[in-house]
Amino acid sequence: MIGTRKNLSTSTSIGMSSDKLMRLSFALRGRSKVIIEFGMDDGRLLKQLVEKDHDIKLDTNATKVLYIGIELDRKQFEIAESRMKSDKNVILLNASFEEILPMFPDGSIDQILDVLPDPAYIDSPNQNSWQTFYEIVYLKLKTGGLLRLVTELTDDLFEPVSDEAFNTWVQLLSRIFQSVGFAIKDCTEGPPAEYSSRCLTQFRGDSERIRMVTLDLVKDSKM
Repeated sequence: MIGTRKNLSTSTSIGMSSDKLMRLSFALRGRSKVIIEFGMDDGRLLKQLVEKDHDIKLDTNATKVLYIGIELDRKQFEIAESRMKSDKNVILLNASFEEILPMFPDGSIDQILDVLPDPAYIDSPNQNSWQTFYEIVYLKLKTGGLLRLVTELTDDLFEPVSDEAFNTWVQLLSRIFQSVGFAIKDCTEGPPAEYSSRCLTQFRGDSERIRMVTLDLVKDSKM
């Protein structure tokens, strides 16, 4: 496993104003549950969680929660920021999650939501790179913390994906994440029905050629 420990005060140049920095540092010292969405796009899914006071499993939160949304695309970030400007328990960061994540202390995050990550963070040819990233994710989660990954498989020729190819791919992903240290808590074909985003809406319209899976990955207390 690899990881880094950086103080949150080391940088304000990657989407963190001094106000956001203070709020985030305070929350990490307190008793708030910390829930992060990587690549929140226009923020509609994160807003849904905030409005209903849900965690990423869509369960009702029993404790105080800090929601953190991270988005690199400036245009989509601004839409998300406008959408959640009145929500006090939300911090939105216009940055790469690869830059932000190492700033969190190890064992400080309760849940991470990663919906339809870029191929650089999940496709087989890039495994050496993204597996290293998810090793850092593992370190930053609390023991028993949850990473929910929603991702998709397509055929190289964009033909329908067979059950055999889909199952083989899911088993490969599961083995990789288990090698990092995660336990597979749940594995379900398709995204959660209640989840809504621009890309999910598009992909749901072609479910034979774009087959999705939801993996609930838990930081195993036995590791």
